[in-house]
Amino acid sequence: MGLQDDLRMQWRTGGMVVRLILINAAVFLGLLIIQLVLLGVAGDRMSALALRDFYVVQWLRSTSDLGALLWKPWTVFTYMFVHTEFGHIFWNMIMLWFGGRMFQDLLGDKRLLGNYLLGGLSGFALFALSQNLLPGMHGGVTAGIQGASAAALSVFVGIAAYRPDMIVNLILIGPVKLMYVAAVFVLLDLVGIGSGDGVAHEAHIGGALYGFLAAQQLKRGSDWSLRFVELLGRLWPFGKRKGPRMRVEKSFVGRAPRKDADYNANKREKQARVDSILDKISRSGYDSLSKEEKDFLFKASDGK
Repeated sequence: MGLQDDLRMQWRTGGMVVRLILINAAVFLGLLIIQLVLLGVAGDRMSALALRDFYVVQWLRSTSDLGALLWKPWTVFTYMFVHTEFGHIFWNMIMLWFGGRMFQDLLGDKRLLGNYLLGGLSGFALFALSQNLLPGMHGGVTAGIQGASAAALSVFVGIAAYRPDMIVNLILIGPVKLMYVAAVFVLLDLVGIGSGDGVAHEAHIGGALYGFLAAQQLKRGSDWSLRFVELLGRLWPFGKRKGPRMRVEKSFVGRAPRKDADYNANKREKQARVDSILDKISRSGYDSLSKEEKDFLFKASDGK
């Protein structure tokens, strides 16, 4: 199987977390290729970077300048897929993979996508507010924003807030509750605000805040992320097949109607197994699950 076929297989079978990582990686590689092409034209690296940023990146990254934002409103979405440095995309994708696998298996693909996008939007909103309302904290300089940090942290904090007692195994540390890992990330960003290190810590906090609030609302029965993705689906039908669809008619001849008692019994049995798997995660960590248990949890989260 060639690389192209392997990527197609990963796209079809890897779930939303793999798709988001592949999109981020594709944008990064595309910008790198453009930089290499411009290097041959410009003659030196700094000139090539300047040309790439002027002709391409500035139309993808976003800005806290509200006047400039009116000319490129789409950037409030595209910025969260843009990385121009390897270290930046590497650590963001590590966080997205680590938290996204657990989020996807427990809450499903659609909620993961909604959490990623709304976390990124919340991150941008807090970043823009802090830049415009507290300019002294940033030296009065209007800044741009790019990268998946806010969106990835939203996913990570979201699953940590939904299952705070989940145990994860960290290299050199061992088993630790997921909520403590998320708390460390948030604390580092709180400390970094106003440090002048060039990192949009306010955006990270905004993403984390959405992840926490969305998880609390989900526990109360209000599903912000899923409703947002369903709204996007109505505006732009993701995944709908083009062309005529094959119609399949089911025959119920000779099949007894399913009784309510049987349905309720199967539902209770399924829920009992989900609870058992979640208890196992809390005791031994997510990595202790077998592939069959992960598959069952993923299907249960999508209502299959």
